[in-house]
Amino acid sequence: MAESPASDPLDELDAQLSRLRSVADELRGSRGKPVLTGNQVELIEDGPTLLQTYEQLQKNAKREVRVLDRPPYATPPSTQQALELKRLSEGVGYRAIYGTEVFESEDIMGVLPELQSAGERSRVLAQVPMKMAVGDDDTALIGLTKRAPAESHLLIRSSGLLDGLIATFEMLWALAIPMPGLPFSGEFPALRSPDRDILLLLAGGATDDKISRHLRISPRTTQRRVRALMEALGAQTRFQAGVQAARRRWI
Repeated sequence: MAESPASDPLDELDAQLSRLRSVADELRGSRGKPVLTGNQVELIEDGPTLLQTYEQLQKNAKREVRVLDRPPYATPPSTQQALELKRLSEGVGYRAIYGTEVFESEDIMGVLPELQSAGERSRVLAQVPMKMAVGDDDTALIGLTKRAPAESHLLIRSSGLLDGLIATFEMLWALAIPMPGLPFSGEFPALRSPDRDILLLLAGGATDDKISRHLRISPRTTQRRVRALMEALGAQTRFQAGVQAARRRWI
């Protein structure tokens, strides 16, 4: 009998997101009534409540905060910097996966170097499917749409849904690559090892234009170095070049 094909983890992720959207729709249709027993899921649809909930999740964490991050933002990321730095200094770990859209955000690029220096472990992924924060293994706050920063968030407490979200984060963490090192000032001069950072950005889905601007090298130089690196790695695609570089421990 033929073996069934292995399931695609991204298909599993799509199924998880579909389930979460169904939960949100149920909550909208029955305000005040829990979808799961014990009020394990709450619907949040206004900015002030969202920010208060996100801050409380970080304050309650005793071990680790895990974050999936991408624009848009309810408030500038710099407004959350002090709280994360405080929690890092108190021994709480932070792991964050950023979508490549953040390379266009001067605000978050300005705070990332200090957060990394303080201990945040940052990775980048070409497509981050949703915004999410998980406090320890107890609570998750997720956003279900891309239209507005404070629209359709769910606060999820201990449940099968939470377990699935944690597994989703760990799957994406394994797929993501380390965030390129950035100078503390938030400026983007050419880095000491430009080829390494070009490969990191390629694997994260950055275009030649993004690489040129953020490493402050000319588009022609970027294109030449990208072609040379892909040839050296025997890669057919830009993302494949990043993956091959990681496998060879070039990055």
